[in-house]
Amino acid sequence: MAFFQRVMNYVLNEVVVNTLANSKTFQKFAIRSNALVSDVAKKTTVHHQTVTEKSTEFVKAFREEMTKGLKDIHKGGRP
Repeated sequence: MAFFQRVMNYVLNEVVVNTLANSKTFQKFAIRSNALVSDVAKKTTVHHQTVTEKSTEFVKAFREEMTKGLKDIHKGGRP
């Protein structure tokens, strides 16, 4: 029984793969999908870089303000 299932699986897989490989509609779909995914990946990379830069700036400014505030507190001044 297992042998028959493997043979049927192979045959059906070959039929599906060959049918899709020869289908112009599927090829167009694959090209459009690839272009869309590539575009989204590119935009994600740019967005990630922007977020990283902004968060680095924020952390630096926050650290400076906290240091300044702590120095003022230790000197007896108002924060």
